Amino acid sequence: MRKHILISLLLLLHLSAFSQQLPHFSQYMLNGFLINPALAGSENYAEIKTGYRNQWAGVEGAPESYYLTAHMPLGKMNMNTTATSVPYRGRNGSKALFKAYTKRDVTLAQPHHGLGFTAITDKAGALKRSDFGLTYAYHLPLNKELKMSAGITGGLSAYKVDEESLQLTDPNDPTFTGGNYNRVKPNITAGLLLYSKRFYIGSASSQILQDELTGSLSQDDSNEASSRVHHYLMGGYKVMFTPNLSMLPSVLVKYASPAPLSVDANLKLLYKDKAWIGGSYRQNNDFVLLGGLNMNNLLQVGYAYDMATSGIGRIGGGAHEVVLGILINNNGKIFSPSDFW
Repeated sequence: MRKHILISLLLLLHLSAFSQQLPHFSQYMLNGFLINPALAGSENYAEIKTGYRNQWAGVEGAPESYYLTAHMPLGKMNMNTTATSVPYRGRNGSKALFKAYTKRDVTLAQPHHGLGFTAITDKAGALKRSDFGLTYAYHLPLNKELKMSAGITGGLSAYKVDEESLQLTDPNDPTFTGGNYNRVKPNITAGLLLYSKRFYIGSASSQILQDELTGSLSQDDSNEASSRVHHYLMGGYKVMFTPNLSMLPSVLVKYASPAPLSVDANLKLLYKDKAWIGGSYRQNNDFVLLGGLNMNNLLQVGYAYDMATSGIGRIGGGAHEVVLGILINNNGKIFSPSDFW
């Protein structure tokens, strides 16, 4: 009984810390595949990205999250003329790139598939969660400029409590023997995306298979701690001011009952599509500073700093996040706006 109570408290603390059960990454705009599996294979190349987030660095046992993702197109044709990609400016120059954004497409892209892989680990105090998933997506052109895609990720979520980090009055307490609080659960995420080279709008739902995490704490089943479905609605539009300067406003709406609705408003400024700075604002008065580089269309580096103005974030000192991306087989040296969503 006490074991179930302890684990439930850990889960509830973790839930209240994030306002959700899933880890949050401020640079989801640099890796939308983390949220929406419909993005798998949207590029003209394979990409591998890894990220690390240190939340409330000044608090002992504060949350740490890190991930590794990879996805690639399968059967994609017309690699230089698709719904999202435009010629690399190093080959055709800034004016040609600007013209490619403003003119209408003249060729119809063909349907193609996307494959992906995701590994995410989230640790807070003694509680650790690891998610692993395989993704399939299908991309269907609706006209010469617009595409729609649907994706699904199936995998496992593993929950573990580190007994050694728990400080017990009685180390031999039989309550904590047997390790029954370590669980492995199936997990499904599904998403839809409507996109072009100028805008995108999409939705996704994760933890579709809701399941009990801790077992019943009492005869009242209403006290059970269970996984919750997380819903996301996202959208953004790229505004080209000059051949060298563009702006990307975007929004992300998140909801997971019983947590309240959460909204992120984002704005990024890009110079030559090679360097960007920007910021995000969350409705709970949190601000995020963003910056990054796209180097030779082979390597991407991004950094984010969360400045919390209320709650434990003020004591913990905010959060630091770093993302590194590698583009593989980018033979056409193509740049895709979705890298900066």
